[in-house]
Amino acid sequence: MGKTIILVFLLVIIIAPVSYAEPFGVGVFGGVLYPIVQEDQASGYLAGVRARVNLPGPLALEPNLTIGGYGDAEIVGVGKRAGSSIKHYGVDLILGGGLAAIGPKPYLLLGGAVYNTKRDGDETTNKSGWSLGLGVALGLTSYLDVDVRGRANIASSEGSASKKSVEVTAGITYYFGAM
Repeated sequence: MGKTIILVFLLVIIIAPVSYAEPFGVGVFGGVLYPIVQEDQASGYLAGVRARVNLPGPLALEPNLTIGGYGDAEIVGVGKRAGSSIKHYGVDLILGGGLAAIGPKPYLLLGGAVYNTKRDGDETTNKSGWSLGLGVALGLTSYLDVDVRGRANIASSEGSASKKSVEVTAGITYYFGAM
């Protein structure tokens, strides 16, 4: 809980000065989380919050916090295994997508995050990772975007191969500041 409060505080510090000069966005999203080559996890859910701040050129910075969980998996010969809960907080670099504009806006994203996974009976792990994805935002008005994106996540894992997943999300972003 303390880390979440610190993250929100840092977001406010980063975004507040920008709000007077450039538009910035705050949004929520949710979707489906699919494990890749993880027989002990089934598909699950995720939800989160993000902020979007304009950078020079066609770039934007997007700090985010995501929470979710994998589903329970049925392992042949072993039985049912509970899925892990997952939380990750990080920053994405967005190429394209334009802020506070009407119409369709495709974009690419490259991100880094700290992935926290926890399962009953296992140790909680905090590992660094990265992600790559693409999406399209539809500017309904100059201050409101609806977007859909796909993202591949790769988090390092101690003693085994990295943990990989794909997420598909839909979200909404509201823009503040000078339009």
